Amino acid sequence: MRRNLTILLWATVVLLALLCPFFLPRYQLYLLAEVMLYAIYAISYYLLLGQTGILSFGHAAYFGLGAYTTALCLIHLPVMPVLASIFAGSLCGLLGGLLVGAFLLRLSKFYLALGTLAFAQLLWAIAWTWRGLTGGDDGLIGWAGHKIAFPFLGSLGISNMLVLYYLILCFSVGAILLCWFFTRTPLGNTLACLKSNSDRAQFLGTNIYQAKFILFGYSAFIAALSGSLYTLLTKMVSPKVFDMETSFDVVVISVIGGYTKFAGPILGSFLYVYLREYLAEVTARWQLIMGIIFISIVLYYPDGLIQLFESGFKRINRSLRQSNA
Repeated sequence: MRRNLTILLWATVVLLALLCPFFLPRYQLYLLAEVMLYAIYAISYYLLLGQTGILSFGHAAYFGLGAYTTALCLIHLPVMPVLASIFAGSLCGLLGGLLVGAFLLRLSKFYLALGTLAFAQLLWAIAWTWRGLTGGDDGLIGWAGHKIAFPFLGSLGISNMLVLYYLILCFSVGAILLCWFFTRTPLGNTLACLKSNSDRAQFLGTNIYQAKFILFGYSAFIAALSGSLYTLLTKMVSPKVFDMETSFDVVVISVIGGYTKFAGPILGSFLYVYLREYLAEVTARWQLIMGIIFISIVLYYPDGLIQLFESGFKRINRSLRQSNA
């Protein structure tokens, strides 16, 4: 019964997402597309923190690698298809994750977190100073006129919000499903074992370094995918994609939604984007209010707001069982 309710809930969410363009204005579609981008980004972080217990303060490194690689491909390789540019950005993030993992995974938890932050700040410094390649603080623009070829539909421009919305929706559903299946694989179960008791996993013959190395690459690949799609949505990219704020955004999203449950980052992405947007319209001190909300959730709902939804879900499931009995 619970599995059926879960499938029904997710199917309803996807159906509503498909129907949103028919009754929401362009601005709301942009916000929902941003929610989906952050959901991909946060799910990639869940694989590190929620599934394996690895704290990273520099997850923006892979997000930024995907964003800049896709932007450079679109600018300097105009004959390259847009979808191939997205894949190139994701692949660059994968290589970055493997590189970071090769250097940092033998460090303890605290030093590993600081090492990831140092790597992201190094990329930020390169993006800020290498103006010939990255445009420096001015960033990069100039790919709004690109088009994507669709079967039976022809070529549609990425400047069309409806096209971008459905493109991001397809990628977000695919990426979330891939990450969900990853957590159900033997490797995913091994990583969950490492979180609960890494010493016992090592005694059982698990190659801890190898498992974490693969995880770093996979998580970076998904994070870079969100960065690549971010480039298409915003029509520009700047060193901001590497900075500490972008890295800590995903930490805040994970804590708000709940980093111990797979659906937590998705819920956190929705709440974060809309809270940030509407609080910024009300007051210039919206970050202070966000901080108060963040602290309140940590104090009163340490497992994130997903636990409220789970409590209601359990009540519905219990009432259905009692009615069937």
